[in-house]
Amino acid sequence: MRNVMLLSFLVLLCLPAFGQTERQLLKRGMSKLESKDLSGAETDFSMVLKLNPRNEAAYYNRGFSRLLQGDNSGAIQDFNQYLQINPANAEAYFHRGNAKLRLEDFLGAMLDFNTAIKGKRKEDRYFQARAQAKSGLRDFRGAISDLDKAIKLSNKKKTPYIFDRAMAYINLKDFQPAIKDLDFIVSLNPSDPSSYFARASIKLSAGDLDGACLDWSKAGELGDVNAYTMIQEHCNN
Repeated sequence: MRNVMLLSFLVLLCLPAFGQTERQLLKRGMSKLESKDLSGAETDFSMVLKLNPRNEAAYYNRGFSRLLQGDNSGAIQDFNQYLQINPANAEAYFHRGNAKLRLEDFLGAMLDFNTAIKGKRKEDRYFQARAQAKSGLRDFRGAISDLDKAIKLSNKKKTPYIFDRAMAYINLKDFQPAIKDLDFIVSLNPSDPSSYFARASIKLSAGDLDGACLDWSKAGELGDVNAYTMIQEHCNN
C-alpha cells in the first residue's frame, strides 16, 4: 500500500500538464493498479505512452505493474525510460534494482541500490535489498553490514532481516551469531515451528546435536511433521 500511495502522489503531481484523455487514462490505470488489476493497469499506461512518449508517470507506473507481474525485463526497460527523464527518484532505482535482482544481475542490482541509498531518505528496505545483491555476489560480510543497518533502521521489528543475517553468518560458517539471531526470532515467534526447525539445522552444523534435537522436538510439537524425520535420522543413535 505504501508503494501505491507513492505512485499516486507521483501521478497527481503530473496530471495538470496532461491532456484530458491522458489524465483519464492515468487515473484509470492507477485505479486498476490499486485494485491489483495489473494487466489492465499496464494496458492503460501503454495507451498513455502512445499519446505521449515522454510521460514519466506512465513509464514509472507501467514499470511497477510489470514488476508485480514478474515481467522483470519489461520493468527494467520502463524504469530505464523513466530515469532518462527523471534521474533523481530513488524509488525508481530501488524498483529497477529489484528487477535486476530477480534476474540474478547481482552487480547491476547493487549499483542501483547504491544510488537509492545515496538519496535523502535512508530506507531499511534499500539496505536489505543491497544485502541480497551482495549475498548473490558471495560478499556475505558486506551483506551482514547492510543488514545491521536495515535492522537498526527498522528498530528490530522486521524478522526477515534478522533471518537473512543469520543465513549470511551460516554461509561464513560463523554459527554462534547465527544461533543468536535465531534465538531472537524464536523469542518473537514462540509458536512458529519453522523458527525452531531453522535453529535446529544451525545447531546441527555447529555440532550441538542435543540442542538441535530439542528444537526439532519443539517444531514437531507445534505441527511440523518433517521434524520427526530429522529426529529419526539424527537423534536416536
